[in-house]
Amino acid sequence: MTRRWILGLLAGTLLIWLTSPLFVRTYHSKVYDPISQDWGYPAGTAYRWRSEGYATTVFGPGGMPGRQTQPDPTASRVIALWGDSQAEGVCVADQDKLWRVLQTRLAGDAESVDVLPLAHSGDDAADWTRGFGEAEEWLGVTEHFLLVCELDDLMPLARPVPDSMAGMLSVRGDVMLDIVPDFVIHAARGLIFQGDSVELRRLRFGLGPVASDMETRTDKPIQPASFSAADIAARLSRSTTQPITILYAPRMPVIMGGEVRWDDPQDAVFESLARELRRNGVRVIDCRDALRDSADEGIFPHGFQNGVIGNGHLNLAGYRAIAGAVMAARHSELIAN
Repeated sequence: MTRRWILGLLAGTLLIWLTSPLFVRTYHSKVYDPISQDWGYPAGTAYRWRSEGYATTVFGPGGMPGRQTQPDPTASRVIALWGDSQAEGVCVADQDKLWRVLQTRLAGDAESVDVLPLAHSGDDAADWTRGFGEAEEWLGVTEHFLLVCELDDLMPLARPVPDSMAGMLSVRGDVMLDIVPDFVIHAARGLIFQGDSVELRRLRFGLGPVASDMETRTDKPIQPASFSAADIAARLSRSTTQPITILYAPRMPVIMGGEVRWDDPQDAVFESLARELRRNGVRVIDCRDALRDSADEGIFPHGFQNGVIGNGHLNLAGYRAIAGAVMAARHSELIAN
């Protein structure tokens, strides 16, 4: 009996180990990138994502997700794409990421365009603006695109932010992540932490069902008292002398309670912010109509087959809708000029 238990344990563990790449994400150590002044994956890292979507991202120089080449020195427009996980795009294949879709669409312009993906999961406006100067100096960036999917990501600009955060960042060597198998780390993380947060899980060893409250995420409008559109717009415009473009693409439409919700709950706040941004010389492209049009055609811009359609991260249809909104804005500007 003991022998059978040991053999079963070893065989089961080996089976999980061999099949784990099919359903377990990559855990890899990070290195400090002096350009973005943030921690990112080393060049050449093949990072697979399995939570939603089913893709592998190969990180290039400077931690750029899905791009293996250096900036094109002959390009007349070098666009830095900033954002969080929605812009990073580990849910989709490298050839389908937002930076590549934008570059393909913008390649039709008379001038050559090079788009550099500098977005990292979890970043916000404080991280983006901190990297502007280095990206312009070392990568030759001539303009900045900021994908804003949640207005909360702009909130750090409403309060003082240290010029340098390098000394405040934790050491991210994480050598153990390269030694311990991914499925072991994933299992331990699921046992210790609650969901995707750092909140410790409360283990229960009693019998019987457990009462749980199902929480539904809703996008609550930001309270005017904590949201200074004028301060955010002024600080953003002062962060660089190069042109800045805001791509506003909130999570919409969404499917909740069995129905499609087409409206943006932060519409009033966004319109107020957009006015201040334009007044300070920041270009604003509203991608909401393009996202609605995609869903109206039956192709939701968020979600994947192995997740919840209409919710979650942007998919290829969402990226194409955003690129379409950028080209529509470009066309309108050419007509106006």
